[in-house]
Order: sequence, then C-alpha cells, then structure tokens
Amino acid sequence: MTIPGKYRKVAFVDVPYAHKDIGVCSEFAKLDTIMHSPVEITINKDATWKLDFDGASRWGWHSFNCNQVSFTSGIWVMMTQTLIPTSRINDGAYFATQFRLKKGTWMNPDDRRTGHAYAWHFLVSGWSALWRGLSQAYYSRGYLEEVNSGNANTSNWLQGGGINQDGEIHAVNSFETSSCGTGACAIKDGLNHAAAIWNPEGDMGDVEIWEMAEPLLYLGRNVKANTGGYGKYRGGNGFETLRMVWGAHDWTMFFMGNGYMNSDWGMMGGYPAASGYRFEAHNTDLKNRIKNNASLPLGGDFNPTDRDYEKHISHASQVKRDKQCITTENCFDNYDLYLNYIKGGPGFGDPIERDLNAILEDLNSKQLLPEYAYKVYGAIVSQNKDGIWVGDEAKTKARRKEILENRKARSIPVKEWMEQERNAILEKEASKQVKHMYATSFDLSPKFLSDFKTFWNLPKSWSVKEDELGVFTYGSKYRMDLSKLPDVRTVLLVDEK
Repeated sequence: MTIPGKYRKVAFVDVPYAHKDIGVCSEFAKLDTIMHSPVEITINKDATWKLDFDGASRWGWHSFNCNQVSFTSGIWVMMTQTLIPTSRINDGAYFATQFRLKKGTWMNPDDRRTGHAYAWHFLVSGWSALWRGLSQAYYSRGYLEEVNSGNANTSNWLQGGGINQDGEIHAVNSFETSSCGTGACAIKDGLNHAAAIWNPEGDMGDVEIWEMAEPLLYLGRNVKANTGGYGKYRGGNGFETLRMVWGAHDWTMFFMGNGYMNSDWGMMGGYPAASGYRFEAHNTDLKNRIKNNASLPLGGDFNPTDRDYEKHISHASQVKRDKQCITTENCFDNYDLYLNYIKGGPGFGDPIERDLNAILEDLNSKQLLPEYAYKVYGAIVSQNKDGIWVGDEAKTKARRKEILENRKARSIPVKEWMEQERNAILEKEASKQVKHMYATSFDLSPKFLSDFKTFWNLPKSWSVKEDELGVFTYGSKYRMDLSKLPDVRTVLLVDEK
C-alpha cells in the first residue's frame, strides 16, 4: 500500500503558560513556548518501518509530557482505526516497527519530576504528522481512499467539578470530544463531528443524559461552521455547545485545547482545521432575563466576530473571548456561560477546485460562513428570494481564473524565497516562542542542528540557545532521570540515543 522510502513531516502545538489565567505554583513554569514533533518515516522493502522523532523539543514544566510507553502504544490507537480497522490486530505490526525517541524530549523525558497528566494534548497533534506521511505514501501508490489529511486536535475538553445539582461532590469530563471532525480524504470530505483518533465510537451523547450528569444546561448544540479545513475536499466540521451553569455550588471549570496556532495541517493545498478560542461569561444576569422573557444567548456562536452572545446578556457581564484555550480552574456561578467548541479536521486539495454544488450545500446547511465562499473558494454566490444560496458557474470559473493569475503575480522563485528566509534565520527574526522551541531541539540533538544549518546554508557558528532568550531555564541543564532512583529498572522499548 506504500512506496518504500523516507517521508518527513512535522507537527507543533502551543503551550501558553504565561497567561494570567494559568495558575501554577512554580513561577518558572509560566512560560509561553511551542512543542515540536518532527518525524522521519522510513518504510523498508520488507514491510518494516522506522519512526524517528529526532529533533523533538525538550520536555517542559507542564502536564503535556509523555513517556515512551504511552507514545509507542498510543500510535496503535490510530492505526487500528485506519490501516487495520478490525479486531484481528496483533503484535505483528508492533514488532515490525522501530521507534527512535531521543532521550530528554517531551515524549521520552530524562527527569523524574515531569508532569504527564494531559499527554494527549500533543500526542494527537504529533500523530497528525504520521498520518500525513502515511497518506502521502498511500496516494503515491494509488490507494486514494486510504488517504487522510490528518486528525483533529481532539479538544476542547470541558472539565471541572464542585457541588452538583443533587448536592453531591462531583467532577465532570465531557466526552463530547469523541465527536470531532475528521480529516478529508483524497476523494471525499471528512466526516462532520463524528470521531476521535483515540476512540472508534464517535458518540457525542444525548443532551438529556449530559444534563442529568452535569449541572450544565444546554442553550445550544450546533455544527461549528468553518472549523473543517478548506480544500477541494474539506475537513469535517466540529460542533459547539453552549452550557449554562444551573443548580451548582462552588463549581469550577477550565479549558484545554489549542488556540494560538494550528496543530494539524491539510494536504496538497488543503487548509488546516480552525484553531480554537474560548468563550465564557460571568455575572450574565440571565436569571432576570429569563424571568422577564428577554432574549437569551441561544444556539451557536455562528460567526465569532459578530459577538452575538454578548447581545443577549448583561452589558456588565465579565466576558472572556480570546485564544487562550488552556486555563486552570476558574469559578463559575449559576447562570454563567461556557462554550464547549469541538474541533474540525484538516482539508485536502486546492480550495478553488471544490465543486460549486458542494459549496452551496455547505452554505445552505450553515457549514460555511458566506464570506469564505468568495474569499477562499472563489465561488460567486447569492441568496434567492427564499433565502436559498445559489451559484453562478460562469462567474465562479472566471473568478477562479483570476485567483490563479493573482497567485502567479505574487509568486517568486523558490531560490529567492529561500534566500529571504535564510536572511531572516541569520538575524533570528522569529518570535521568542519559536526560538525557544528550536533552542531546546538544537540542544538535545546536534544532528538536528547540523541538518538545519546545512539545509539553510548557515555558518558553523550559528545557533539559538535558551540563555540568550531571557526566559526561564530551570531544568534545562541539570536533571535526574527516573532510572537513577534506588531499585528502579526502567523498561527500554525504543532507540533513545
């Protein structure tokens, strides 16, 4: 199903810990950075393969680290839903796989103080690179139906707890996240709000059952438009639920997901899925608005830039609407609001090749914001007297030709672009978060640094080091591995040199 050879892909995710809504006990943990997961997939002629994650960033003072057992076993959660989707999976595939996880990386830490409570935060994003590499191999061999442009970042995770509506101490972990959008295929769109990489049962659950389990009433549950990546075949859209706290006491909740950057990417011109955002509102005065039969924030947050929810709560409400999608616990009173936005999947192929009828179907089912039909897909559409979206084939064809001409006019030779990028790299023109990410990767892997400098034709003296960035470096030099404890014999399952 594949073509032997080497396939290189990469994945990233944000770690926004310097924000005021991140409450950590250690000051040195309040650091904004990015997790890095490059992978070189080597497929051999005898059907064995090697997954080499050399260049991955160092573990950090957060709960998103992972150990080698979780990383190597977790991959099969994905593979058993795709390549081998039967109950007959056995250890044969595992024995045919060789892993290389450099010691000291986020997926193979070299310090016994590391946190691992939410390893899934980057595991699922790191695997999106694996999917894209395999899909490239499937596509090259001609198995178009097996292509998947990547998995969704399976979030947000609505979690929290307190005294529930039955007067009991209670904790919640909403499993609505099992129904994210899936990545697009090379022949069809991804599935809408249907699956998660780690769970074959895409079941978001019934509203009535969740309201029995959680002191959170539903004010809306809707498809989340524009969350699937644009493309000839778009990624599956996610969905959103607006929850109102009711009947609870001393109730807390928090957000967990990606927000400041994408953590999955499309294929062959397809766009990544939309990144996340959070919405929460306190002191909403919804109790009086309900009593007075005033308008309420019902349904979906269809276009977040319109801020429609804010029009139906008190003007004095404390609203948080931003990209800070990781927080620690915050208190929520009755009638406060929490938006649980579940992600979509990435797209496949050039968006201007998308069939006009598919665009119209998305518009009429509120899967796509109208302005993006023109901006991204180059479709000329309008609403008829009945409010139904219709398209103009001839004008759409002309507009798409214009888009192609504009692309050509903006384009520059690859050599010229690389020279511009090289100059930016020489001057270290990057955000502190990007530089910190690379600094940890370079420090762990001299080979990765050497390959980076060779590719960009950089001088031997060039590098990026943490101590030049003015950030916390606690734990960057002195560490104690778990194996150093008395009578501890760690199991080695991977090549970690």
